[in-house]
Amino acid sequence: MIVEAIGSDHAGIGARAAVHFEIALRRMMAGPQSVQNPRYLRLLTGEAHPMGNMAIVAEPGNLDAALEAIGPLLDCGAPSAAIFPRGVDPAVANSVKERGFAVEAAMPAMAVEIDRMAPAAMPPGYAWARIGAGDEGRAWAETLAIGYELPRALAGLFAPDALGADMAPDAPIQFFAVLRNDRPVATTMLFLADGLAGIYCVSTRPEERNRGLGAYATAEALRAARRVGYRVGVLQSSSAGYNVYVGLGFGTYAQVPMLVHMPAG
Repeated sequence: MIVEAIGSDHAGIGARAAVHFEIALRRMMAGPQSVQNPRYLRLLTGEAHPMGNMAIVAEPGNLDAALEAIGPLLDCGAPSAAIFPRGVDPAVANSVKERGFAVEAAMPAMAVEIDRMAPAAMPPGYAWARIGAGDEGRAWAETLAIGYELPRALAGLFAPDALGADMAPDAPIQFFAVLRNDRPVATTMLFLADGLAGIYCVSTRPEERNRGLGAYATAEALRAARRVGYRVGVLQSSSAGYNVYVGLGFGTYAQVPMLVHMPAG
């Protein structure tokens, strides 16, 4: 059922915004590099980035699940992350830290009523496009990698060629880009699930930043969701994007704890 409004239940929308991240990753990371069960999702690529080797732990107080989820991450010797969308008990967090993880700043789980978003304009000389598979999808993935400083192979896991490029207006996963000279310079992904329109993979090439492209890509993707009936948009913000989303009207309704392991060397 589509969520009609944020309303007064801020804790409820915060919890759903946080868990939307888990729902999205479970849908997107369904390949052979992931392990999924009701207690956790684990992605293990060996890439030199914490998001390439991560565990999404579903139960705040389940120490056995947390340790089972992170064990192979520690063994792989690459940077890794443990994320707790539903929160984490202090005892579980301490046990994870004892194994070499450090607490990072929690990710704000944010939400906005789409009809109440602030206007976002695209500068002259740019174009907005829905992105499909093939060459344009690979160009989208390259921009995502550059904007997020991700390994190319990791960015490719989130690309149209990997996840499919259903171009229907109500497709669960949709890819968009801001183009300059027919080349993607900013990206976003729309994921429709659990009655909410989720925004993911917002990135901008470094030379194109501070022009409002990330704000436009976020707002325009949510407007596409509004046209097929969705009323509330959610996302989990990085520190770099936080002020952009606040400027659009997003509020913070929950925090998603994240711990990161960075092997020596």
